[in-house]
Amino acid sequence: MMFSYLISFLQNRFKLISQQIEKDSDVSDIMLLDESINFYREDTLYIGHLAQLNTHIPAPIHMLYFIGDIKENSTIMTNSAAFYEKEFAAVFNAIKQEFLRPIKTEVIYATMLKMIMDGKGLCDILNEAYKYVENPLVILDISGKILAHSTSFNVNDPIWTESIQLGYCPFEFMEHIKQQRLKHSSPSDSQAFISICKNTNLVYLCSKIFSKDTLLGYVFIFECNKKIDDQSKQLLPSISCISCEVILRSQGNIGLRLNVYRSILEDMLSGINPHHASERIQASQLQFPEHMRVVIIRPSYYHGEHYVKGQLQEALLSIFDKAPFLYYKGGIAIIVPLTDDYHIDINSFEKLTRLLNSEHLQAGASNAFSKPWHFADYYAQADSALRFSQRLGSSENLHYYENYAFFVMLNSLPPELTLGKFCHPSLGLLRKYDYENGTDLYKTLKAYTQSGFNNKHTTETLFLHRNTLSYRKQKIAEISGIDFTDPNLMFLLMYSFYIDDFLNKDI
Repeated sequence: MMFSYLISFLQNRFKLISQQIEKDSDVSDIMLLDESINFYREDTLYIGHLAQLNTHIPAPIHMLYFIGDIKENSTIMTNSAAFYEKEFAAVFNAIKQEFLRPIKTEVIYATMLKMIMDGKGLCDILNEAYKYVENPLVILDISGKILAHSTSFNVNDPIWTESIQLGYCPFEFMEHIKQQRLKHSSPSDSQAFISICKNTNLVYLCSKIFSKDTLLGYVFIFECNKKIDDQSKQLLPSISCISCEVILRSQGNIGLRLNVYRSILEDMLSGINPHHASERIQASQLQFPEHMRVVIIRPSYYHGEHYVKGQLQEALLSIFDKAPFLYYKGGIAIIVPLTDDYHIDINSFEKLTRLLNSEHLQAGASNAFSKPWHFADYYAQADSALRFSQRLGSSENLHYYENYAFFVMLNSLPPELTLGKFCHPSLGLLRKYDYENGTDLYKTLKAYTQSGFNNKHTTETLFLHRNTLSYRKQKIAEISGIDFTDPNLMFLLMYSFYIDDFLNKDI
């Protein structure tokens, strides 16, 4: 979280004597000041007495300290604030809880996922949530039917008490929701928002339940036992998401387990912290292969979403049964299991190859990996393999990231870096000579290099007589001065031709 947010958070709870924010930045950890520390981490907030500051090394970027000699020390601190020593424990505990709050939410969410996988219903989930929010909860469908509520439902309104027994929410409350929708005064997604029903003076926190763009219902937390807090606001959209899964299951839609896989994979692509993803995977008891690759399959020509989600998805699942997958950006991303020697088993590989050929599909495959919470990184690899294969004009339909990693690296270099100057000088000399004399020495050297300096393979590739190749090699050496007996030459020429291809393709 940002340092400025922490200062604002503390100002609402404690009296800060002074504060200074020169350059706002992110803080991801908290530590007590200790003069034995050898260096201060940039992402850490240090708390304590100034006497514990190690003045022999650069001061920490983020610091909260007891009141002391502010003038002498504050100038060396980028982001800092001073507070009274008597509040040290309270300040430290408050910040610690604020750091833990997102993690707690993820753990609660994972627990709820496990509950629905174990067949638990909405009421069980709301009772679990009640332990953390300490206020009554209820889930309504769009018609006002009460789908579930927490066992403890001490809303101080007799109409609500009666409605719980009847199974429908009060008419006045449903009208209030309807007016909110008509006025567009609430979020169009599952973001939690606080409002008040003026007819009953009932304060509530609400999150809408969506399946894609279809509104399924609402989940509410009523402010009864205590004020609605930040944790409730952060947790409620997760409860909404979980509720959607249970509702879809009860309606006989796509399998719940596949939905759980898909949900976590999508969250990882959206940027969820890998540590949080790991906790959710473990708590949900999802099974992944010991060794795996991400394979992205997309049609070479536009077939529409219906084809990809229907025929293509079924074909892939018939090859890789029960493999986690999701539809994303016009294609199917599937986690493919590997053998102990890190290959797709021969039977599945042959079926995949036939499918790619018959359906005119393109596939990108990541490197092998074993930690599923790093899925997003390997999805990016498979996507890069697809993109660079198209830009380089590959005639294949299954593209491995390992064959394109060099080009990905080149593409990541700053544009002001002139790549051509890193090529072996022989390439430029041969291009010039070919242009002036109508020869093919550049093409010959490229084929000879790509064959691993193998005369037989080169003559077969270029349809040359071996004597012609011998003559061309002598001419190449004469013009460029290269020595084919140099053991480093093949490597130097190989990466030079890669760079040349990269530049000529204008990637």
